[in-house]
Amino acid sequence: MQKIIAVIPSYSGEKTLEEVVRKTSKYVDEVIVVDDTKTKKVGKIGEKLGAIVLYNNENKGVGYSRRRGIKEGLKRGADIIITLDDDLQHKPEDIPKFVRKINQGYDVVIGERNLEKYPFIKKFGNFWLTLLTNLICKTNIKDTESGYKAFSREAAKKLNLKTNRYEIEGEIVYEIGRNKLKYANIQIDSPIYRQGVTITQGIRNFIYLLRRKISDL
Repeated sequence: MQKIIAVIPSYSGEKTLEEVVRKTSKYVDEVIVVDDTKTKKVGKIGEKLGAIVLYNNENKGVGYSRRRGIKEGLKRGADIIITLDDDLQHKPEDIPKFVRKINQGYDVVIGERNLEKYPFIKKFGNFWLTLLTNLICKTNIKDTESGYKAFSREAAKKLNLKTNRYEIEGEIVYEIGRNKLKYANIQIDSPIYRQGVTITQGIRNFIYLLRRKISDL
């Protein structure tokens, strides 16, 4: 029997996490919430809904939280691991699309957001960061900064992830290219705009990838 586990890092999801966990639980066997706060408020919401909750006890970043969640998913025997955000930017109703693609033989599936409702500066930055990330990683991923992803068990085990913050998205793409993983892009609805990677953070992400590439030569 295939086991599907969702990983949801949460830092400021007090208002949205309950809905995300409830909806996600309909499509997966287990939900892992990684509480990246000092207050433990979001973790308590997850516990109340029956999620597995990991507490960082301080803000360590989305990258650290996602790495920790993926590792826990593997420990719990996941065949497929889904990562999504806590703020309703990602619709849990799209999870079956990701699962179908993994079951078609893909190692990794990346959700391509519809950025129509996003500010111009966000679209502009995402376009260039995606272009440059693909150039470095020798991939053709449509939205490299999307956190909505699915991994087969074997693919998740191959990921050598080190970053703690927003660099995690580019690093995952780097690992896809480095390991020559078979990947697919799928279009997802992204109905709500949330402040995510800024231009400055995008530059940091690009610099990190360059350094990682150089260090691996």
